[in-house]
Amino acid sequence: MECNAAVVLLKRSDGKLLIIRRAEVSGDPWSGHMALPGGHREVGEDCRHTAIRETQEEVGILPSNLTFLGIYWPNNRKDLKVAAFLGETDSDIVRPNGEVASYFWVDPQELEQRDDCYMYKGFRIWGMTYRILKDYLSARQRSDHQLNAVDQSSLEE
Repeated sequence: MECNAAVVLLKRSDGKLLIIRRAEVSGDPWSGHMALPGGHREVGEDCRHTAIRETQEEVGILPSNLTFLGIYWPNNRKDLKVAAFLGETDSDIVRPNGEVASYFWVDPQELEQRDDCYMYKGFRIWGMTYRILKDYLSARQRSDHQLNAVDQSSLEE
């Protein structure tokens, strides 16, 4: 798989997801936005390694059990291919670096769906981050429904 950057949707064992708010930086088009840990791929690095490295650098967590979610792109940079991964952690300790202004462990049920974004405690989650979250939560909901349907039908005799 080819990518220019990679991000990780980090899931804690209690099902909460890590969302960061990027630091305010002059000249950064995503400055101050809600996002997932991640960043640009270095020369010779594969997308999976980029995702792991950037997550460790930005929030101090080593993600485990990485699962590829897809290739996405920011609304304003359709030429920027971003590999999105789901990662797991048992840690709730976050050590943000200077690129991260704040972070939130978000229960997906606390996300308020709007037309083109989620709202979380007054913060707008939109664009690529919104699409990754929406796709993941939709797929998870379909999976849960299918599993429940199988479980329920197996009880009927």
